[in-house]
Amino acid sequence: MEIKQLKYFLEVCKHKSFSKAAKEIYITQQGLSKAISNLEEELQYPLLHTTPKGIKITKYGQYLQKRSEHIVQEFDLILDGMNKMANTNEGTLTVCFSFGVLNALSPDIISDFQKTYPNIKLIIKTYPDSICEEVVMNEKADLAVSIGPVNEKTFNSTAIKSQYPCILVNKKNPLSKKTSVDFKELKNEKFIILNEKFHFYHNFINKCKESDFEPNIVFTTSEIITVHKLSHFNKGIGISIDFMAKDINYEDIYPIPFKDSSFTWEICLITKKRRFEPNLVKIFTNYMLNH
Repeated sequence: MEIKQLKYFLEVCKHKSFSKAAKEIYITQQGLSKAISNLEEELQYPLLHTTPKGIKITKYGQYLQKRSEHIVQEFDLILDGMNKMANTNEGTLTVCFSFGVLNALSPDIISDFQKTYPNIKLIIKTYPDSICEEVVMNEKADLAVSIGPVNEKTFNSTAIKSQYPCILVNKKNPLSKKTSVDFKELKNEKFIILNEKFHFYHNFINKCKESDFEPNIVFTTSEIITVHKLSHFNKGIGISIDFMAKDINYEDIYPIPFKDSSFTWEICLITKKRRFEPNLVKIFTNYMLNH
């Protein structure tokens, strides 16, 4: 027995007519009649009789009507209360950011959110991309602002901003004279890059493989500043992102963009699929998309 069936039954009792009840609850008369028949079949008692003068409620129907009215009312109260809980704009929200993402966004984005929504306590955590996904998957964070691509079978993902990678070339390297670089030109170079816990690492390797070579990665790190520093010492070609190259400035390092515009550092909002999203997540998501 479903609440919907009881609601249908009570409407018919109220109007003493299938046609009037059907119009009231926006269902076809045939669909309503079928729902009542299914209810009678499940209970194994007749509830209504159709007579030339209209609908007559049987003694079983009268009993069900009396007992079910408060059940339907209580259910509506429960549902209303849960909707109010789900639509609240106060509480605690845990958001996981991938390393570097906050630097790519507006510096005031978090403080402005907290000013706009003072009743939402924001807990910020920062991890490498793969750890952010793990935290969201294990429901230790409500959502993450991470780097794509993500597993679409596991996560909902919305892109909010794209930045463009670049190589960091010491002025002693002939590539420093170029204004842009193709992947094929990097075949014989040594690379310094973020480690395998970052999607950036895997995205770079995949692009190199598309150009028919396996990159010679001589050093990986969890800190982008180390990539810049080692490039400064001419230990290899660093792989960085455009906004980082502007923030971390070495006079003897030249940031050179890739010709391939499909090679991006894409910032995404991610949530776990098939997990209920409270209103706080929707508020934060809309805020990020509009800033």
